[in-house]
Amino acid sequence: MSADSTFQDERLGAKRTSGDARARVLRDRPLDILVALTRSDLRARYGRGYWQFVKWLIDPFALVGVYLLLRLVVFDRSGHAVGLIIACSIVPFQIVLLSMGSAMNCIGLREPILLNMSFNRMLLPLSSVATETFAFGASFGLLALMMIVYGVTPTFATLFLPVVIVVNIVFAVGLAYPSALIGVWFPDVRLFTTQAMRMLYFAAPGVVALSEVSGRTHQLMRLNPLTALFESYRDVLIYGRLPALWMLLYPAGLALLLLAASLPVYRRDQHHFAKVIA
Repeated sequence: MSADSTFQDERLGAKRTSGDARARVLRDRPLDILVALTRSDLRARYGRGYWQFVKWLIDPFALVGVYLLLRLVVFDRSGHAVGLIIACSIVPFQIVLLSMGSAMNCIGLREPILLNMSFNRMLLPLSSVATETFAFGASFGLLALMMIVYGVTPTFATLFLPVVIVVNIVFAVGLAYPSALIGVWFPDVRLFTTQAMRMLYFAAPGVVALSEVSGRTHQLMRLNPLTALFESYRDVLIYGRLPALWMLLYPAGLALLLLAASLPVYRRDQHHFAKVIA
């Protein structure tokens, strides 16, 4: 064997070793990979610079304005702190809806790295939720502003808000993994899935509070997990009381059931994603 061929073999071996080491690093440092995926998602979805924060703030304000007009003009229903009541549904719903939409596209958008890199693919839907959580955090300025506008004073129950937020994020994660599978195996129904979630919003007390609904409709709305989320925010921010236990356990339990059903399927099929999207 010549010296040149030996040198080439050594270089190939070194590259292979380096590639294997890099792959092990990517597998062994999931937090770093999650941060990298989230940062790239933020740039892709919201751009760079200060415009990110402007867009995060504009979206929920615009939605609250639209639904406020719907309630006051179309339904002709006023009431106490109606803007804050609507904001308490818009803000938590945004992270759920946008996480689902992002998760349905997270596999296809990652085609280059799926084809060329070895990393923990279980993090892809989670990175979608992490991305929307940043926008979700920026939207809390809307809740604070609405509390000031309507003269709603924070109470002891407001300290319970982080627990409600955690339940909200857990619910978004629970929907993200089945949404990612839908985006891979049934890409033609992505729009239908998003619209179905929007319909679920209107089947919940989004524009009106649950206390304003009576009879059979009141009972049916309680079956909607979004009802529990919306009313939890209203309890701690408007009514000054702790949410009922079912408002926390219902969406969290449903999220865990969705994860129990979708994670084994996702884990089994993740190695075939590159073949599907190629």
